[in-house]
Amino acid sequence: MDQFRVEVIAKTPNPQQVIYAAMHQDYSENLVYDEREKWPNESKAGELIVKHLLSGGRGHYGPIEHPQIILNCGYFPHSVMQQVRTHRVGISFDVQCLAANTEVTFVNCKGESSKKLKKTIGELYDLWHNGEKAIRSRKIRGRNGEPPGEYRRNCQQRLRNMRLRVLNEDTGLFEVGHIKQVICQGMQPVYRIILENGKTLDCTVNHRLFTSEGWQPMGEALGLVTGADGHVINMTKDAAVMCNGMPVARHGLYPEKATIEEKVTAGFSTNYQLDSSGNTAQSAVMKYSVQSSKPYTTTLFPIPYSLFPSTFDVHDSGKGYKLKAHPVKIVKVEYLGEQMTYDLEVSGNWHNFVANGLVVHNSNRYTGARIIQAAEGLKPIEEVFYLRPVGEYSNRQGKHYTYTEEQRQSDLEWCLQGAKRYQQMVESGISEEHARGIIPFDVRQHFVVSLNGRSLMHLLDLRYKLDAQLECQKLCEHIFPHFQSWMPKIAEWYEKNRLKKAKLSP
Repeated sequence: MDQFRVEVIAKTPNPQQVIYAAMHQDYSENLVYDEREKWPNESKAGELIVKHLLSGGRGHYGPIEHPQIILNCGYFPHSVMQQVRTHRVGISFDVQCLAANTEVTFVNCKGESSKKLKKTIGELYDLWHNGEKAIRSRKIRGRNGEPPGEYRRNCQQRLRNMRLRVLNEDTGLFEVGHIKQVICQGMQPVYRIILENGKTLDCTVNHRLFTSEGWQPMGEALGLVTGADGHVINMTKDAAVMCNGMPVARHGLYPEKATIEEKVTAGFSTNYQLDSSGNTAQSAVMKYSVQSSKPYTTTLFPIPYSLFPSTFDVHDSGKGYKLKAHPVKIVKVEYLGEQMTYDLEVSGNWHNFVANGLVVHNSNRYTGARIIQAAEGLKPIEEVFYLRPVGEYSNRQGKHYTYTEEQRQSDLEWCLQGAKRYQQMVESGISEEHARGIIPFDVRQHFVVSLNGRSLMHLLDLRYKLDAQLECQKLCEHIFPHFQSWMPKIAEWYEKNRLKKAKLSP
């Protein structure tokens, strides 16, 4: 348990003032926001909340639902996640996903993308798991016993072979990757981010975007503050997300592909171009390949850099043509409600892809690499799997037992054998999500959880009581200091009146 960690990713500032405002608005005909200069300070607001909402068993918890805190929990066994999910109220977990209508960009062998090469992630999931519709119907029983009628043929290999646009995070240039898996992550709260160039992306608050500051969860990048029902209250930070496709080279203008990559990665801006000898020469304008009205023809003419790319729709055609990611500011976020969401797992060196023109992270958080590393002895088995320490324990019926060193070593060997069996299955071509069904249940897991003030107390009521699972108690033990520093007066009241007392949850 010494590896367990809980860190704060984001939290509503001045949460007790927020609760005070909500409480005060319940009984005021005036708009309390206009009276902000009269609000008590954070400490005094906390005292008033305890006095008017909590003490004496009043139980008026509604206003406490407005502030939110997002916690990153690390190295806990999978069973903790399962237990925390049970009987939850107002808690959201870390599944980072995209909505079904998200367009994923593929390119042909020349690096060209077009509407024909874009598929939504919902379509990809259907094709991956159900196959593509056959040209004809089967009128008789198939050679493998398939019944007559309409049928769909497996197309996973074709999807794997499609050239997915990915970003080389070292050079900033787009390259090609491939799909490894398409996964449904179920119904999740979905938000729409809107960029200043009009692009949009529907994703969960924890989906990681490649911003100008590196990889960040969407909510963290924007300092997103949301209400108990998910609606957006405020964006406390500015963020720009890297987008698909500022041209930096084209076949003909830059015959040496390696040379232009070297110049771009060395820091030359697009106001530099190469002459015929491969040397750089500063220029006030840059020649770009622009799609003309005629099918698949291009015209070369100088365009002032200040006008590009907002004025022109650039067609990334031609062998050797390279695109470089560029940042675009997020200007708005809207809550869309719960939707079915999906993940991609991307093979290759770069675990990202282009979704609706934005660079997003390989969504699937499970790869199984650490399981294989444990099987090969490259990672300690206890860094991958969790086992309780040797000691005295009791079961739900109060019966005491001893977990001995011999039993624990035997269980560690069992975990190692499970990891080796997992490795064998994956190497034989079985998918990771299929193979992981045979590994021990308590593989260590990292997860993000967001809670409002009320649901945080609800979680502590359920999982910090003395008969809760020991590891869940440890999770709450790590959470409670963050609660104390975030809402000190409310946490003080909670500690005196509810902590570990197994009272009915609020």
